[in-house]
Amino acid sequence: MIATDVTLCRFSREDLPTVAPWFLDPDTRRFLGGPDWPGLMLAREGLVGETFRGATQTGAYRYIARAGGQPFGYVDCGTFDRCTVYGGEGAHGPIILETLEVATGAVAFVVDPELRRRGLGRAMIAALPSRPELRHVELFEAGVEPQNIASRRCLEAAGFRLRSERPDFEGMLQYQAWRTGR
Repeated sequence: MIATDVTLCRFSREDLPTVAPWFLDPDTRRFLGGPDWPGLMLAREGLVGETFRGATQTGAYRYIARAGGQPFGYVDCGTFDRCTVYGGEGAHGPIILETLEVATGAVAFVVDPELRRRGLGRAMIAALPSRPELRHVELFEAGVEPQNIASRRCLEAAGFRLRSERPDFEGMLQYQAWRTGR
Protein backbone atom coordinates (compact mmCIF):
# COMPACT_ATOMS: atom_id res chain seq x y z
CA MET A 1 0.00 0.00 0.00
CA ILE A 2 1.45 3.34 -1.10
CA ALA A 3 0.83 6.48 0.95
CA THR A 4 0.92 8.80 -2.07
CA ASP A 5 -2.46 7.85 -3.52
CA VAL A 6 -4.58 8.48 -0.42
CA THR A 7 -8.22 9.40 -0.89
CA LEU A 8 -10.74 10.37 1.77
CA CYS A 9 -14.29 9.16 1.18
CA ARG A 10 -17.32 10.06 3.26
CA PHE A 11 -17.71 7.58 6.10
CA SER A 12 -21.10 5.91 6.44
CA ARG A 13 -22.80 3.17 8.45
CA GLU A 14 -21.86 0.73 5.69
CA ASP A 15 -18.18 1.32 6.61
CA LEU A 16 -18.65 0.36 10.27
CA PRO A 17 -17.83 -3.36 9.76
CA THR A 18 -14.56 -2.37 8.07
CA VAL A 19 -13.31 -0.04 10.80
CA ALA A 20 -14.75 -1.66 13.94
CA PRO A 21 -11.94 -4.29 14.16
CA TRP A 22 -9.33 -1.50 14.16
CA PHE A 23 -10.89 -0.27 17.42
CA LEU A 24 -10.25 -3.65 19.07
CA ASP A 25 -6.54 -2.83 19.09
CA PRO A 26 -5.43 -2.17 22.71
CA ASP A 27 -3.78 1.18 21.90
CA THR A 28 -6.78 2.41 19.93
CA ARG A 29 -9.14 1.38 22.75
CA ARG A 30 -6.93 3.07 25.33
CA PHE A 31 -6.44 6.37 23.54
CA LEU A 32 -9.64 6.79 21.53
CA GLY A 33 -12.28 4.16 22.23
CA GLY A 34 -13.60 0.72 21.42
CA PRO A 35 -15.45 -0.62 18.37
CA ASP A 36 -18.59 1.40 19.20
CA TRP A 37 -16.72 4.71 18.86
CA PRO A 38 -17.19 5.26 15.08
CA GLY A 39 -20.94 4.62 15.36
CA LEU A 40 -21.17 7.05 18.26
CA MET A 41 -19.40 9.68 16.15
CA LEU A 42 -21.95 9.21 13.36
CA ALA A 43 -24.73 9.73 15.92
CA ARG A 44 -23.09 13.01 17.02
CA GLU A 45 -23.83 14.65 13.68
CA GLY A 46 -27.02 15.92 15.31
CA LEU A 47 -24.89 18.12 17.57
CA VAL A 48 -24.07 20.56 14.79
CA GLY A 49 -25.20 23.97 16.02
CA GLU A 50 -24.57 23.08 19.69
CA THR A 51 -22.03 24.95 21.79
CA PHE A 52 -19.29 22.81 23.30
CA ARG A 53 -16.63 24.31 25.57
CA GLY A 54 -17.22 27.81 24.26
CA ALA A 55 -17.26 26.99 20.54
CA THR A 56 -20.23 26.24 18.29
CA GLN A 57 -19.99 23.11 16.16
CA THR A 58 -20.52 24.02 12.52
CA GLY A 59 -19.98 20.61 10.91
CA ALA A 60 -19.27 16.93 11.50
CA TYR A 61 -17.17 15.17 8.89
CA ARG A 62 -15.95 11.59 8.94
CA TYR A 63 -13.92 9.81 6.33
CA ILE A 64 -12.61 6.39 5.50
CA ALA A 65 -9.14 6.68 4.00
CA ARG A 66 -8.09 4.47 1.13
CA ALA A 67 -4.80 3.87 -0.63
CA GLY A 68 -4.74 1.79 -3.78
CA GLY A 69 -8.50 1.40 -3.32
CA GLN A 70 -8.01 -0.41 0.01
CA PRO A 71 -9.32 1.06 3.30
CA PHE A 72 -6.62 1.74 5.86
CA GLY A 73 -7.81 4.54 8.14
CA TYR A 74 -10.61 6.53 9.70
CA VAL A 75 -10.41 10.26 10.34
CA ASP A 76 -12.94 12.47 12.08
CA CYS A 77 -13.02 16.25 11.75
CA GLY A 78 -15.63 18.22 13.65
CA THR A 79 -15.63 21.89 12.67
CA PHE A 80 -16.19 24.81 15.04
CA ASP A 81 -16.69 28.54 14.67
CA ARG A 82 -13.66 29.29 16.84
CA CYS A 83 -10.83 27.69 18.76
CA THR A 84 -11.08 27.74 22.53
CA VAL A 85 -8.82 26.62 25.33
CA TYR A 86 -11.06 24.92 27.86
CA GLY A 87 -10.23 25.28 31.55
CA GLY A 88 -12.99 23.23 33.15
CA GLU A 89 -16.41 24.18 34.44
CA GLY A 90 -17.21 27.13 36.65
CA ALA A 91 -20.34 28.22 38.47
CA HIS A 92 -21.67 29.87 35.29
CA GLY A 93 -20.53 27.35 32.67
CA PRO A 94 -17.29 26.53 30.91
CA ILE A 95 -14.12 28.37 31.82
CA ILE A 96 -12.53 29.52 28.57
CA LEU A 97 -8.88 30.47 28.98
CA GLU A 98 -8.26 31.63 25.43
CA THR A 99 -10.23 32.14 22.22
CA LEU A 100 -9.02 32.39 18.66
CA GLU A 101 -11.68 33.64 16.25
CA VAL A 102 -10.87 31.26 13.41
CA ALA A 103 -12.77 28.35 11.91
CA THR A 104 -11.28 25.25 13.52
CA GLY A 105 -11.30 21.53 12.76
CA ALA A 106 -10.92 19.03 15.62
CA VAL A 107 -9.17 15.92 14.31
CA ALA A 108 -9.21 12.32 15.59
CA PHE A 109 -7.84 9.39 13.61
CA VAL A 110 -7.10 5.67 13.50
CA VAL A 111 -4.95 3.60 11.15
CA ASP A 112 -5.55 -0.13 10.70
CA PRO A 113 -3.11 -1.68 13.21
CA GLU A 114 -1.82 -4.06 10.51
CA LEU A 115 -0.82 -1.11 8.32
CA ARG A 116 0.82 1.26 10.80
CA ARG A 117 4.32 2.73 10.44
CA ARG A 118 4.05 3.18 6.67
CA GLY A 119 3.30 6.90 6.48
CA LEU A 120 -0.40 6.29 5.84
CA GLY A 121 -1.61 8.22 8.91
CA ARG A 122 0.49 11.24 7.95
CA ALA A 123 -0.84 11.10 4.39
CA MET A 124 -4.43 10.74 5.60
CA ILE A 125 -4.17 13.75 7.90
CA ALA A 126 -2.36 15.81 5.27
CA ALA A 127 -5.27 15.12 2.86
CA LEU A 128 -7.87 16.71 5.17
CA PRO A 129 -7.37 20.37 4.10
CA SER A 130 -8.05 19.48 0.46
CA ARG A 131 -11.60 18.30 1.22
CA PRO A 132 -14.01 20.90 -0.26
CA GLU A 133 -16.21 20.95 2.86
CA LEU A 134 -13.15 21.80 5.00
CA ARG A 135 -11.74 24.60 2.85
CA HIS A 136 -13.08 27.21 5.30
CA VAL A 137 -11.08 25.72 8.21
CA GLU A 138 -8.05 27.83 9.08
CA LEU A 139 -6.77 25.85 12.07
CA PHE A 140 -6.74 22.09 12.57
CA GLU A 141 -6.27 20.78 16.11
CA ALA A 142 -5.85 17.38 17.70
CA GLY A 143 -5.77 16.53 21.41
CA VAL A 144 -3.40 13.67 22.22
CA GLU A 145 -2.56 11.97 25.49
CA PRO A 146 1.12 12.56 26.31
CA GLN A 147 1.78 8.79 26.34
CA ASN A 148 0.43 8.32 22.80
CA ILE A 149 3.82 8.68 21.14
CA ALA A 150 2.70 7.11 17.82
CA SER A 151 -0.10 9.64 17.30
CA ARG A 152 2.13 12.51 18.38
CA ARG A 153 4.78 11.51 15.83
CA CYS A 154 2.14 11.03 13.15
CA LEU A 155 0.73 14.52 13.70
CA GLU A 156 4.20 16.06 13.70
CA ALA A 157 5.00 14.28 10.43
CA ALA A 158 1.78 15.76 8.99
CA GLY A 159 2.93 19.28 9.92
CA PHE A 160 1.17 19.74 13.28
CA ARG A 161 3.03 21.51 16.06
CA LEU A 162 2.60 21.28 19.80
CA ARG A 163 0.67 24.30 21.10
CA SER A 164 2.07 23.98 24.63
CA GLU A 165 4.41 21.57 26.42
CA ARG A 166 1.92 21.49 29.30
CA PRO A 167 -1.13 19.23 29.04
CA ASP A 168 -4.48 21.02 29.08
CA PHE A 169 -7.23 20.78 31.71
CA GLU A 170 -8.07 17.25 30.56
CA GLY A 171 -4.45 16.06 30.51
CA MET A 172 -4.15 16.26 26.72
CA LEU A 173 -1.43 17.81 24.60
CA GLN A 174 -2.91 20.00 21.89
CA TYR A 175 -1.38 19.89 18.45
CA GLN A 176 -2.28 22.39 15.75
CA ALA A 177 -1.66 23.08 12.11
CA TRP A 178 -2.59 26.33 10.41
CA ARG A 179 -3.78 26.19 6.83
CA THR A 180 -1.77 29.32 6.06
CA GLY A 181 1.37 27.90 7.67
CA ARG A 182 1.41 30.42 10.55
